[in-house]
Amino acid sequence: MKSILRYCAFLTLSLAMVLAAGVQAAGQETEKPNAQKDEHAQDEAIDPLGRSTPHGTVVGFLQAAQSGKYKDAAQYLQLSRRERASEGERLAQQLHTLMDNAFVGRVGAISDRKEGSVQAGVPQDHERIGTFEVNGGKTDVELVRISDPASGEIWLFSSSLLAAVPKLSSQIEGTKLESALPGFLVKRQILGTPLWRVISYLLLIPLSFALAWTIVHLLRAGTRLWLRRRSHALLEDIHNSSAGPVTLIVTVVLHQIGIRFLGAPLLLRVYYQKIAWLLLVAAIAWLVVRVINRSGERARLKSLAGGGYRNGSIILLGQRIFNVLVIIIAGLVMLSVLGFDITAAVAGLGIGSIAIAFAAQKTLENLLGGISILGDQVIRVGETCRIGEKIGTVEDISLRSTRLRTLDRTELSVPNGQLANMSVENLSRRDRSQFRAEIGLRPETSSEQLRSLLKEMKALLLRHPKVDPDRAQVRFVGFGESSLDILIDCLILTGSLNEFLAVREELLLQIMDLAANAGVGFATPARILYMNQDPARAEEQTAVSPSISKLRAMR
Repeated sequence: MKSILRYCAFLTLSLAMVLAAGVQAAGQETEKPNAQKDEHAQDEAIDPLGRSTPHGTVVGFLQAAQSGKYKDAAQYLQLSRRERASEGERLAQQLHTLMDNAFVGRVGAISDRKEGSVQAGVPQDHERIGTFEVNGGKTDVELVRISDPASGEIWLFSSSLLAAVPKLSSQIEGTKLESALPGFLVKRQILGTPLWRVISYLLLIPLSFALAWTIVHLLRAGTRLWLRRRSHALLEDIHNSSAGPVTLIVTVVLHQIGIRFLGAPLLLRVYYQKIAWLLLVAAIAWLVVRVINRSGERARLKSLAGGGYRNGSIILLGQRIFNVLVIIIAGLVMLSVLGFDITAAVAGLGIGSIAIAFAAQKTLENLLGGISILGDQVIRVGETCRIGEKIGTVEDISLRSTRLRTLDRTELSVPNGQLANMSVENLSRRDRSQFRAEIGLRPETSSEQLRSLLKEMKALLLRHPKVDPDRAQVRFVGFGESSLDILIDCLILTGSLNEFLAVREELLLQIMDLAANAGVGFATPARILYMNQDPARAEEQTAVSPSISKLRAMR
């Protein structure tokens, strides 16, 4: 319950910030609404009001009218100087009322080119941006392109539209809700928006979230029952990953429906729609990333458990690559929503990629090396291998390096570019382990003792269940400086390092028991040093040490 309340509080704060940003943006007047477009920079410099494009004219008019500057808003109307001075502010106010309450169209889809767009049935110097729907009737909203001596070619609301504005605006009635509210809630405004609407927008956030949470959890309950009857891995991953992102998506959609029902100034709707689309894109990207991670983790665990299904490391690398692609695509879509040219962004991304490729050669080398390692399936996560002189277990194969947990419990990180050029010995994939040992017996061991011991040691290897009988050999191989050398060579039927060490220890201990029972000892390195001494000194030592005198007598 606490986590739900925290999530609700976070979502409420986020959407409140969205609304505040939209209202503030709607109340601000910018002199260059199309500053993002380099190709129109000169036109905007010529006309400080931004009327060089149809989109600039509409947005500029809405910004001026929303701020209550109807005298400036009249500059966007096709009126003579006398008409603008006498009727400009009144017409601008009436047109603003129509745009907020009766306009049907997409401001974001209005052409942002100085020559406008080609429309069927519309003259070349005209631009149809939408319609006014009042009492069941429809009136086209058109802009006209004229030549202004001071500003050059500009777009204005056409005089034919302005002629119909007074009649249409008189048919716009205030909402019944406003008539029932206290006057201060209707008259007092925050950045051009009535106070009652701002309060309604904020209260709508937790209501939308509560309704969205209920809808999503009811749908998840039904989906859970369906999945119990029909098992489907992908649908299960989507079901387990969808709670948070889908709740955010439904909340935004419900909030948009509420905003449309309550009504909002057109300019506020424009900015609100952009930010709402940003939230929707982020939520969809969040959902896709969660599905990729959950599906990748499922496939990775299955591959590690089954051994022959897939390479867990390749799945992990692919999972990370797909996440990066999703984030890049989401970022490009967000740039498009904000009004940037995606084509230019993609071209810049390509040029930037080339520059990064030259600047990050080592990083790309490591990345390609990792792909080569995973493609050749040299090592996998969870396997034990020898790299150089180090033995360890592979814990992770990332985009840059491979990490091993050594036998000393330290973490060894090897760049993939270097690892691809190194000799890597995979110890986990051996089906058998070689046991090779050379022991030495004392020189005084008799031939009968040696034959008996060799026979017993060979029998020991043959009857052990973990020793390959076809490769079990025990041979007397030669005379050492102070020993009789015996070679033991066999294969242990295991690829596990720990099991091999245990079997080898058991065999060595049993060989010691066999040698002890046969009365044979293991040789140790020994050396006798003979020294010539003075005869007088030797007689003195003989009186002290009889053993040395006997030794001299024997010599």
